[in-house]
Amino acid sequence: MAFKDIAILLFFIIILQFQLHKSIAWIKVGYWQYDTLNPPNIQSINSTLYTHLIYGFVDLNFNISTDQMFVIISDDNDEQIKNFNSIVKRKNPTLKTILSIGGPGQSTSSSTMELLMSNTYFPGRKYFIESSITIARSYGFDGLDFCWFWPSSSQEMSNLATLLDDWRVAIDLESKQVKKLRLLLTMAGKYTPWIEALSYPIESMRKNLDWLHVFAFDYYEPGTTNNTSPVAALYDPNSDLNTDYGINAWIKSGFPSQNLVLGLPFFGYVWTLVSQKNNQIGAMGTGPGPKDYSYGTEAGTEAFVSINSILSFNDIKRNVIKYRANNSLYNSTYVMNYVSIGTSWVGFDDVEAVKTKVSYAKERNLGGYVVWQVLYDWNSVLSQAAAAEVKDLQEGAASDQSIGMQKKKKLNQLIIILIPMGCLLMLLLLVFTLWHLKRRKVLKFKERMARNKIGSENNEEKGDEETRTLQVYSFDEMKEATNNFSVENELGKGGYGTVYKGKLRNGKEIAVKRLSETSSQGLEEFENEVILTAKLQHINLVKVVGFCIENEEKMLIYEYMPNKSLDHYIYNQVRRLILNWEKRVQIIEGIIQGLLYLQEYSRLTIIHRDIKASNILLDSQMQPKISDFGMARIFKKDAVEANTNRIVGTMGYIPPEYAIEGRYSTKSDVFSFGVLLLQIISGKKNTCLHGPDEHQLNLLEYAFEMWRDGKGMEFMDQSLDDEIHSCKLLKCMQIALLCVQKNPLDRPTMLEVCSMFKNIENLVMNSPKRPAFSATEEDENQVVNIPNGSSEEIDIDNATITQLVAR
Repeated sequence: MAFKDIAILLFFIIILQFQLHKSIAWIKVGYWQYDTLNPPNIQSINSTLYTHLIYGFVDLNFNISTDQMFVIISDDNDEQIKNFNSIVKRKNPTLKTILSIGGPGQSTSSSTMELLMSNTYFPGRKYFIESSITIARSYGFDGLDFCWFWPSSSQEMSNLATLLDDWRVAIDLESKQVKKLRLLLTMAGKYTPWIEALSYPIESMRKNLDWLHVFAFDYYEPGTTNNTSPVAALYDPNSDLNTDYGINAWIKSGFPSQNLVLGLPFFGYVWTLVSQKNNQIGAMGTGPGPKDYSYGTEAGTEAFVSINSILSFNDIKRNVIKYRANNSLYNSTYVMNYVSIGTSWVGFDDVEAVKTKVSYAKERNLGGYVVWQVLYDWNSVLSQAAAAEVKDLQEGAASDQSIGMQKKKKLNQLIIILIPMGCLLMLLLLVFTLWHLKRRKVLKFKERMARNKIGSENNEEKGDEETRTLQVYSFDEMKEATNNFSVENELGKGGYGTVYKGKLRNGKEIAVKRLSETSSQGLEEFENEVILTAKLQHINLVKVVGFCIENEEKMLIYEYMPNKSLDHYIYNQVRRLILNWEKRVQIIEGIIQGLLYLQEYSRLTIIHRDIKASNILLDSQMQPKISDFGMARIFKKDAVEANTNRIVGTMGYIPPEYAIEGRYSTKSDVFSFGVLLLQIISGKKNTCLHGPDEHQLNLLEYAFEMWRDGKGMEFMDQSLDDEIHSCKLLKCMQIALLCVQKNPLDRPTMLEVCSMFKNIENLVMNSPKRPAFSATEEDENQVVNIPNGSSEEIDIDNATITQLVAR
């Protein structure tokens, strides 16, 4: 599994490197504003020059009686907006269109939008959001744009953040509901992340917007300054009113540069000069340019006439041509163009300025550019210049590319070649290292087996408890014995792997436990089980006859148990009848003898840590044998407790001090035996709740309450009859409850449990305390009377119990 994970990781690293060197699609956006008085021709739009077109703008309808605001399409706008998508996408099928709400000069912008963002009406924003999404979908748009520049208070900025949060949630939800691509969400903002003393909600905008249109213009207007000024300066050595300052401020605020889209003004502002001779940037003027269409008698004195001092690039070019102006100049300091005719002076962006700004946006790793606005262009000259500059930059085809750039390109190509090669070499090195480490681990395992005189490749099993040798089998032998690990030979499956029935060439039947790659039982547990089972010999412990460790396989070979495991019978309504009370007593006594051997009579004290019904195998005579020693731990005879950070075993069988604190001792297996004993006498699983629906309890607490209330026989497997047997069910139930007490000091030892069963007919015992993992807490010293009312003590010497001390 480690090999696969490493290979996948390196594969993605290589792919990522290639992706970084691929050209990233740049955003080329254009605003297209519908004018009801002078409707523009949609057919004239050259949509191939853009990746996105924004239709501006839709209206808002405010219902005062219900405090609800809706996005609407006016009647005179309906026909245009219906045709917009089909026309522009016919020329450019990959084009995405966005519907904009608000916008400069819209009647709804300054009044209705302010009402929407006010505290009085802001709670009704959901109607605004829902209607905007509905209209965008119904008219075939791919996104929504919020174009509003007039937040006037910190509360309105806070409401803007909330609006964007809610808007994005609604857009995401709608996309899942209609099973379509999510609508884009964009917004227009000022050139800096603040408006006077108010800051934009950066975090909300960063999280919710696909990108932000930075309106990098309108730094000066003829109505606010008389002198001619750079209205959209990229740089300004004398002022902070410039695009570079604003972009830096946005990036420093935490807004990602690639989500900033630079605004390009396709218009200019007109000033009236004091003197025709002084026509530089900053020249003295008298304010806005001419505002009517009546031209004077002196040629050129009334050029660049406008209504509000704004002239589109289209009108500027026509005036230049009409009046044959030959003094249009480009200023590289501010990155702008200007021209004067008579006393009329206009500052604007021509081809040089547009290309420089596009190049700047690319160098600053911005997301693209946005045109304000498409219909202001003259024969698409500026749009073509911007698109051509992008193409040149992306393809690296500029003829004047410097030697340094050429070297950088070669270096990038070299990196593209070297990184995959380096990753491949690293992958091969890692594969070899892991293979070598795994091989060393297996060799060391075999060396330890040899030192312990455990593994032998001959076919003899010899020696006593100290020196018994296990057969080392080859993978081919196990493959042959199990009929190539066929499904028909499967005896059972678990988290450790699969157990197969097998037959050796000498006719001996075996059970083969083949550990899976994902097994929680690793080489350490496998080695632990091999060593332990080789050292242990007892009639009630399953016998391991050999092992196989080859071809990255780990297999244990056991003696074959024809009657499977205990859980195969006690939980099944039919098969449980095979085990009458006499046979179950025989099984209980066998388990006790096996645990007693592990704890008292073997050379070392052994804690099994995973005693449960599925680990009790039954031979042909229904004699029990404890199996699966992978989790077992060895103590010296003078040690009583140990700690671990790795909790193993099966939940429901492990005691609280082990499950919670990692402390285990011989009393851990006593607890597991108590749980198992309750299951044997009741046929109930410990993974289920028991009792009436309104008062269901886990197995231990349910058993305790039934015993306490004198209803112990109702707890038992109803197929069992102890009438003619000296070992009584209720006595067994009480012994089990003593074994599952919360405090390990209160539990008997296995030696004491064995003594109880030998003297069970005349046995008098303590009343058990409430068991571990009970929902009801009781005082640990509280005595619970047995059903007959006596509370006599057990007649077994308890003085040998040692205080458990952490090592």
